[in-house]
Amino acid sequence: MNRIKISPLALSETGDSSTAASLSKALRKDLDSVNRHCNQRNSVFVPMHYEKNYRYPLVVWLHSDSESSAEIHQLMPKVSMRNYVAVAPDCVTGSSSQGKDGVVGPWRQDDSAIEMAHTAVVNSVDMAMTRFNINPGRIFLGGFGSGGTMAFRVAMERPELFAGVMSVNGPMPESHSPLACWEECRNLPVFLTQGRKSRSFDQTTLCRQLKLLHVAGFALTLRQYPGVESLSEKVLQDMNRWIMEVVNAPATDCQRRAK
Repeated sequence: MNRIKISPLALSETGDSSTAASLSKALRKDLDSVNRHCNQRNSVFVPMHYEKNYRYPLVVWLHSDSESSAEIHQLMPKVSMRNYVAVAPDCVTGSSSQGKDGVVGPWRQDDSAIEMAHTAVVNSVDMAMTRFNINPGRIFLGGFGSGGTMAFRVAMERPELFAGVMSVNGPMPESHSPLACWEECRNLPVFLTQGRKSRSFDQTTLCRQLKLLHVAGFALTLRQYPGVESLSEKVLQDMNRWIMEVVNAPATDCQRRAK
């Protein structure tokens, strides 16, 4: 279950020493394979008037089914031009087939694709933390469609690495025991959106998953929008407000990675 790896370089160059030391201890056993996919392509969004002395929140974005990592350049200006550094890895599976739990898209829910997605996410975080001043307690993982489903997967398996997870019209994965670490991940803030006329994430699936997340004790923010799924300006403005609410919450709520 411990698929995510963070390199020693990322821990040493950014963040305060106490957080880095705690995170380094928790992940020491994972460091041997951090660069498994060293040729991974990423797209990076740098905020307007980047200030090197400010520790920025980081948004890691898993692109939608029909797009590439370049989607982040359309997305982030509508979220905020100033608030975040953002990075998006390209899906490395090279396929858009259907996974075992019915998720159709490039971010398949099978063992191989899940492993590659974990590595893509951590390499993106590693790259961003070595190049920019990132607050390690304010890393948000999100995605659209099957990218949102994979964001759910990765964040629920290693919740101590993220300040929150965001899924735009991407249902929670249901195969491969996504809630195996539910006692640890139920404190992870979740932002979930759904289009009322969506075929890939319909009302029946939403109601079933809401019941499960409620029973598991998750802190969930749900937004429903008319029509089908989209990265509309309204969705992205709501996402920005939600992230800033988490960022501005007391440190004990938004910096669980320092446990």
